[in-house]
Amino acid sequence: MTGAVSCLAGIEGIGVIIHGASGCYFYPATILRRQLYCTFLVEEDVIFGTGVRLRGLIDGIRDAHEAIAVVHTCTPAIIGEEIEQTDGDPAIITIDAPGFIGSYEVGFLSAYRALPLVRDADSPGVTVDGLSPLDPFYTGNRLEALRLLGLAGISDHVFLSACPWDLLSAIPESVITSNPDLHIETECTSGTFLGIEETVRALSSLQAKSGDISLDPIIAEAGKAKDEITRVCDKYLQRHDPPSVAIFGGSAYACFAADLLEGVLDSSITCIGSRNPAAPSSCRVVEASTPDQVQELIESDPPDIILGSSFEQSLAPSSAFIPFTFPVRGMVRLRARPLIGIQGTLGLVEDVLNASLDRISGKQHTDQTANTYSGP
Repeated sequence: MTGAVSCLAGIEGIGVIIHGASGCYFYPATILRRQLYCTFLVEEDVIFGTGVRLRGLIDGIRDAHEAIAVVHTCTPAIIGEEIEQTDGDPAIITIDAPGFIGSYEVGFLSAYRALPLVRDADSPGVTVDGLSPLDPFYTGNRLEALRLLGLAGISDHVFLSACPWDLLSAIPESVITSNPDLHIETECTSGTFLGIEETVRALSSLQAKSGDISLDPIIAEAGKAKDEITRVCDKYLQRHDPPSVAIFGGSAYACFAADLLEGVLDSSITCIGSRNPAAPSSCRVVEASTPDQVQELIESDPPDIILGSSFEQSLAPSSAFIPFTFPVRGMVRLRARPLIGIQGTLGLVEDVLNASLDRISGKQHTDQTANTYSGP
């Protein structure tokens, strides 16, 4: 349910109705910090039916939005109610997304498929998908994709889910994804922005379809970024041992981070805990969608650094922590931080190096304090 709501909440002009009880509403409303509506079903609705309450809410908000999306949650699904598209109105879409049918990604892609997307084969631009408002890197990823497309001379683009409703009627057929976990493969998929080399390959594939794309600025910047990463990581490794890292989040993001840190820092990856089913090739990934599973992974091989959410941070307070997936609590985050593209890769390496240096500095300070203590 939260996945479906996050997909829809990124489309400007959609009024999103969570058709369920108050408990279904407050989590996504709190974590997304966007205007959402809810039918707030109670016991009487379960007995007598939920249709009247739903239709009343739709009528009440219809004039304020270009379209209405109704997300079907556990209560109406369990009692077997069908959601009607009121009067066959094409501006009302419905998504069946009770929590028991699958993960966040399943709900997100269900909502994505329900959107009235019309692909324009004649458009010279590109659609960037995989953007989710629940992702801590949502705004940063959108800005990095916009920057890269601008450098390549691509002015026509649609970002999903980060665009107005009216753009859905004519989106470019060519697709580059920002997050493979939230991508529906098509014949016109050019690749992903997740990684420096992957970014160059994706834009090169797009260039092969359209001769109006200039890759020279991208290739030049990518080369400088890789050289700088090599320089600072080599300098770190001359003085310190490689950090051990545990990574938690969606499998695509987690595998990207693991491959990057192994390659540039020779990091020991103690575990890759995925919240969603991993791709078949990701043999090192194990499911970690419950606190018990996460705790077992952390305790079996305690890492120097954890990339994850506030949940993982709370289970390993002695490890350095880098926010990597939702939810992130207990800290101020105002800056738009990308994970994709060139700046995203630079940012992740920077965060890991700084976290590792802070951990080493803190440990040295603790050791010095212990050595000078002269108490009883």
